[in-house]
Amino acid sequence: MDQTPRHKKIVATKGPAVGKITGINHLVLFTHDMNECVKFYRDLLGLKVVRTQPRFSSNALSLQKSARISKGSLTGETSVNFSATQVFFELGNGDIISFYEVAEVARRPSASIVSFLWPPAATKAPEIPEKLDHIALNVRSREDLIWFREHLIAHGVDVSDIVERSNADSKYRFVLSIYFSDPSNNPLEIATFDFADPAWEGYDYSEWYRDEDPAPALLDPDVE
Repeated sequence: MDQTPRHKKIVATKGPAVGKITGINHLVLFTHDMNECVKFYRDLLGLKVVRTQPRFSSNALSLQKSARISKGSLTGETSVNFSATQVFFELGNGDIISFYEVAEVARRPSASIVSFLWPPAATKAPEIPEKLDHIALNVRSREDLIWFREHLIAHGVDVSDIVERSNADSKYRFVLSIYFSDPSNNPLEIATFDFADPAWEGYDYSEWYRDEDPAPALLDPDVE
């Protein structure tokens, strides 16, 4: 009988869509002040502005007229009615993050469900999980992570210490991270695998499968 633990039988890829998704096209968050948002993401984090949208009403009929969106599945039945502008920022690898400026957006959105990782901030304790918990941006190295921490602190941003994920023998190595929030209190993380670190040499990546009772779909039924 196969004595291999269940969490060592994870099937990492499966199905005809493997390899067809190449990255994140774009993510969409909210801000209550686009001016602050641009200063933070362009000027402080160094992202590139690649697209702007003029103010529009978010209901379906208005979008069809103002944005030249084909009708598709747009209906009045699920329309909301907010006034918004939108700015798109490009990350270093071509992925895009964008923001709707909506005056009604909460000034104090719920914190991450792992809010203990963030420094004290204006976010409020989560009552229920949000649809999006937080965004983690990537840098290449520990040195870049240290640079960003010092850079953010120098500009008055409250930032956590560097959080390391590794035990003494490096068995559970994963990302190094810092945690902070943007001017609209969206929780952010900057993380790095720091793959140039010699400690990664020969690393057994199956150690990343740590849940000893994984969801059944993660396992191959043929070897269960």
